[in-house]
Amino acid sequence: MTRFPHQVYARRLAAAAAGAAQAGLAGLVVTPGYDLRYLIGSRAQTFERLTALVIPATGEAVMVIPRLELASLRDSAAGELGLTVQDWVDGENPGDLVALALGGHARVAVTDSMPALHLLPLAERLGAIPVLGTDIMAGLRMIKDPAEIDALRTAGAAIDRVHARVPQFLAPGLSLIHISEPT
Repeated sequence: MTRFPHQVYARRLAAAAAGAAQAGLAGLVVTPGYDLRYLIGSRAQTFERLTALVIPATGEAVMVIPRLELASLRDSAAGELGLTVQDWVDGENPGDLVALALGGHARVAVTDSMPALHLLPLAERLGAIPVLGTDIMAGLRMIKDPAEIDALRTAGAAIDRVHARVPQFLAPGLSLIHISEPT
């Protein structure tokens, strides 16, 4: 898997924490999906067990993850970032680990990919209904960092090369290949 250097993710985590602080929140709780991929390069999947990146407005980010899913962090930047990983097993309450990372009861934002299966127990544990972190994340994504700009330039150059070759495939009298229906 290709991902950005860990320094890119470190800047993104710092910006997410600052966004949470600016919004007057204790932090941001990010479950698997495109936001987790954006923040640490993780392609972890969400299942019936809570996996969450907890980004306090002040302090260090913590990854809360079921022990049996630790391998899903292997290709992410979590190790290079020195993220604290709090693993848990069935029978333990991962909401307690989230609350601990946030300093107890807290008003937080969650990403829109968080299933209700995790949202409702988390709200009960934190003593407050979380808000959507969509605005915080949109603000981060709006301005592309140099690594993203380079990736976009690379992708643009690749499609330009494809477009440059298209004329060699076109010739007068050629038509689309007709695929007949099975008989």
